[in-house]
Amino acid sequence: MANKQIKLKHVKEASTLYHYTKCNGVNGILENNCFWATKSDFLNDPKEFSYIEAIIRDICKELIKNEGWREMFLKDVLEEKVFLDGGRNKEYFILSFSKCRDSITMWSEFGNKTGYNIGFDGKKIIKRIEEDNIIEYHGFVLYEKAQQKEAIRKILNTDLPEELEMSFSNIIEAGAKNRNNEIYRKACRKFQKIAAVYAMFFKHSAFKEEEEYRFIFKKKAEVLYREKDGFLIPYIEIPLSNRLLPVKEIVIAPKNHIDLAKKGVEYMMKEKGYEVEIRLSDISLRY
Repeated sequence: MANKQIKLKHVKEASTLYHYTKCNGVNGILENNCFWATKSDFLNDPKEFSYIEAIIRDICKELIKNEGWREMFLKDVLEEKVFLDGGRNKEYFILSFSKCRDSITMWSEFGNKTGYNIGFDGKKIIKRIEEDNIIEYHGFVLYEKAQQKEAIRKILNTDLPEELEMSFSNIIEAGAKNRNNEIYRKACRKFQKIAAVYAMFFKHSAFKEEEEYRFIFKKKAEVLYREKDGFLIPYIEIPLSNRLLPVKEIVIAPKNHIDLAKKGVEYMMKEKGYEVEIRLSDISLRY
């Protein structure tokens, strides 16, 4: 049910997905035809996957007027900490792209002085990733609270009632009469599964400038580690075939406008057989 009910926006034809990285990242991706997907609880947002709890509580307050029944349902759907600290989602690994070609927010977070931005043909890079990897889910992250609430509301008001052939209010009432009611327990389990997926695509509106397109992968047999600022970050490799990647352009960070930055990438791309534009960021920074 979860796969059918998750509604995410996907890239359109001829669209571009951008991957912000540093110099060694550009070299690693194009030299090895491989991306790195980071363990979910090591991302830049410390509230990854727990943000959704507030959305769920708001919608339940709207739909379940009886406070006791509402707290019963919330306890039952959150009891396994699917969305909170230590939850099952922490065994997922994330590969992120962006719709933004030249964003000061993204440069400051992922590129800074030695940043580069690889622009890929959106449809083609998804197809290449799927050739050698199992993508659990992929799509644009949702930042607007109204859209997030509507997604949760639809699960409770439409999806569950249609599958279980019982209105949501009757499902909750059945649970209030008997906490072990089969339909009520099934509704809790199904809601957990669907909402757990949405938890990976809901972020606070403060991050909306990222315009992130996210790929979700499950843990592989081999987990690797990279160093960042004195601590280790777990990641898994997302290998691609040895054919040329569908690169459309490479943009160089605004603080990296020395001649050699552009010249070096141009030479590397030519040596590897790519014919793509290497451009400087349009953003002007003094320091």
